[in-house]
Amino acid sequence: MFSVYSRNSHNAVPVNRPSGELNLPSFVVRCHSAPVEPKRFLASIGSPGHVEFIAGIITNALFISKGHRRDTRLYLVMEDSMDYSRTLLIDGSRMGNLGGLHEYALLSACAVALEEASQLHKGQMIIAANGIEVEAISFEWLVKRLAAEGSCYLLDHKGEPASGTELCADSVFILSDHVPMPRKSFNSMKRQGVKTISLGATLLFASQCITLLHRLVESPD
Repeated sequence: MFSVYSRNSHNAVPVNRPSGELNLPSFVVRCHSAPVEPKRFLASIGSPGHVEFIAGIITNALFISKGHRRDTRLYLVMEDSMDYSRTLLIDGSRMGNLGGLHEYALLSACAVALEEASQLHKGQMIIAANGIEVEAISFEWLVKRLAAEGSCYLLDHKGEPASGTELCADSVFILSDHVPMPRKSFNSMKRQGVKTISLGATLLFASQCITLLHRLVESPD
């Protein structure tokens, strides 16, 4: 059971956030080739779409030994769509049962949320039964909204060293999947005040970057 609403609607269903929500670090991962249609999404495991990487991203962003991070949000922007992108938000403070920690369980949880969001129109969102929030919003508009709310950092090997950057606990970190970020997106984000930071010259998976960023935020010294 779920409700559909627009963020600008007077009939919007309220989302109860914890009082300390402004101290939540967030990760935005642009999944260029991830299908929004649930059957195609699951069929893309091991294909050129490489949605299997998403399971590692979820694990490293949100899960720790014997629990999960209640102070972290993960946005997954699925862009392979016939109409609108779908952005999945997994919020550690109100995350439901995702069915397990193995790859297929996590990807199936995403597919379930995508199925429940299949009838969304642009700008609408739902909170699926498993606690995943799905919004019909593009990567560009999501970044614009987040950049207006706080500090955003784009991971890029040409950026300033992350280890020498003062990162706030509520920083937003923007990453791409195995497909490089388009240059026009760099320019757009720069105009919005998004800064670039680097974790070094070695090209890492997004999931590995997230682990390192967690470490930098928690123990900057």
